[in-house]
Amino acid sequence: MNEKKSLFWRRIKFLLNLPKSLPLGWRLLKDNRLPFKNKLFFLGLSLFYLFFPVDIIPDVPLIGHIDDFTFFMILFNWFINTIPRDILEEYGWEKE
Repeated sequence: MNEKKSLFWRRIKFLLNLPKSLPLGWRLLKDNRLPFKNKLFFLGLSLFYLFFPVDIIPDVPLIGHIDDFTFFMILFNWFINTIPRDILEEYGWEKE
């Protein structure tokens, strides 16, 4: 139970840090030290899902965009976790 609680708070912290996270993501996409295939996978799947005509939850106001946002956050989290700790620290990101 304690592990689930910790995971919940890590996700809340990640959402609260979103204004800091998105510019970080943009700078990391431009960083030449990172593998191109990781950047392409993250960006390609994000854009594909954004423009994919079928959603898990229909796009009704507010609720319908939850699946889009959730999918993006899962991809973003994967992308951040593939980056070496020293590069993240250069950008001021604390990896847990």
